[in-house]
Amino acid sequence: MEPNKTVQFVYNFQNYDGQPSRIEYPITLPYRGDIRELSYEVVAKQMDPIMKMLDAHEELYKHLRIFVDKENQDFFCNRDEDLLNKARNGQTDIDQLIREAEKHYKEEVIEYAEKIGPTDEDIFAQSFHRLVHSPLLPEILIKEKAYAKTISEMIVRMDKEIASLNDRQAVEMENKIEQLDVSTTSEDINNLLSQQYSTQNMIRQRWESELEARKGHQKNEYKNWIIGQVGETLCSSSTLTAVGNRSSMFVSMQTPSMEESFTIHLGSQLKHMHNIRILSADINDLCSPLHSGDESITGLNMALGLYSSSLCGIVVLTPSGSVQANSKIIKNFQMSTEFHFDEINAQIDKIQTELSKSTGSPSKHAGKLKSGDFFITRHSNLSQTHIIFHLISDEPFNSPDEINSRHPVILGLRNILKTASKHDVTVLTIPALLRHEMSEDMTVPWCIRRAELVFKCAKGFMIESATWGGAELSTLQLLLPRDISEDLFNTLVSMVPHVFRVANPKIFQDSANDSGMP
Repeated sequence: MEPNKTVQFVYNFQNYDGQPSRIEYPITLPYRGDIRELSYEVVAKQMDPIMKMLDAHEELYKHLRIFVDKENQDFFCNRDEDLLNKARNGQTDIDQLIREAEKHYKEEVIEYAEKIGPTDEDIFAQSFHRLVHSPLLPEILIKEKAYAKTISEMIVRMDKEIASLNDRQAVEMENKIEQLDVSTTSEDINNLLSQQYSTQNMIRQRWESELEARKGHQKNEYKNWIIGQVGETLCSSSTLTAVGNRSSMFVSMQTPSMEESFTIHLGSQLKHMHNIRILSADINDLCSPLHSGDESITGLNMALGLYSSSLCGIVVLTPSGSVQANSKIIKNFQMSTEFHFDEINAQIDKIQTELSKSTGSPSKHAGKLKSGDFFITRHSNLSQTHIIFHLISDEPFNSPDEINSRHPVILGLRNILKTASKHDVTVLTIPALLRHEMSEDMTVPWCIRRAELVFKCAKGFMIESATWGGAELSTLQLLLPRDISEDLFNTLVSMVPHVFRVANPKIFQDSANDSGMP
């Protein structure tokens, strides 16, 4: 806060009757007001009203201006000298100066001012949500698919160029190795290897730069188009007719090898209905690129659910260590532009940064994730999910082991269900064996014990979720590996009614009819 002080302005003058007079008026420095207005104020408050009629303020203004200018200059000189002395003596509060400078920038410079009202992201989200519930939805999907086709074609060309380069380099290296100790030395081979690596890296970076630029252009163009469509609609005063309610998010999923569905009721007093679906599929089928096929229902479902209270999530097992995602899922994600969220690599980098901050170490190796932890990424360009819960588990990469309900991964599942309930995730897919692929050491008895444990724990968590508040889990998908045998799949399916207590309909007969009465 700027210092100030009060000085007395003394003015000697002749009154209207010719008598000498004197007035004193306090002025607070630094004075930044209008001096002429101040002269009117002094005459009105300190002099006889007749002096106002005699234009006494004109003469007063001359003296007042000289006084204020001199006092202001002395005040600023003394203030600056005091600041310099404090700086020399190490008494300056740098943090306070920074806060004051920041305050002045926010108050005076519009670029740094705090924004009031919705952000650009909020405006885009609201515009998109309005349009997807209107007849313009097919046009939105067509535009998104055209963008995705452009990106996928670029990726295909990149892969072909890199593959062709690898073939040429392999032939070149093979010829060099054949001439080893004849006309080629080991140093020549090492130099060639280094040169080939640099060439590959240069080509890959060139393509990645082009892809990033194209995606950025598409994202800006798409956002402007969405906001513009809403503006045109409002200007034309036409109404947007809402489309029908969204169907089940997973009706258009790539056909799983095997599946079975059940309807259950859970709850001690108030029963809640849930859908249980057990299926055999590859984890990447549920995270495939959004517009990779000809189906239009998938894009429609994903668009309608994006800003709704019925989100879809999936649990993907991830090894411990630093924050990382499944490489196949990352490749699927990169097949099209992400219009609504950050790119997956940017999301992962941000999570890793926050994790490092929480541990108090800026090192990239700090903030390691352990079994049972999970992190979340958000997506709008995957075919079957809006949210991926990356659950840390080293089990899929080790030999099968026996676990219990207090195992960190099981507790991690509970925390995921709790998070899903609080954030409107109503469809959730979990790995029923805590594995994404079958292995030779996963025996039938082991699979039965593991599935029974996961089923019972999931049931308990779903009953418990009624006390958490938030969205109700409408569909729980139990995902089994695609390469599971049909006999084992049927065995695990038969466990679902026993664990979740699927109610069978009861048929009552009229006793009167049984007795032969009409």
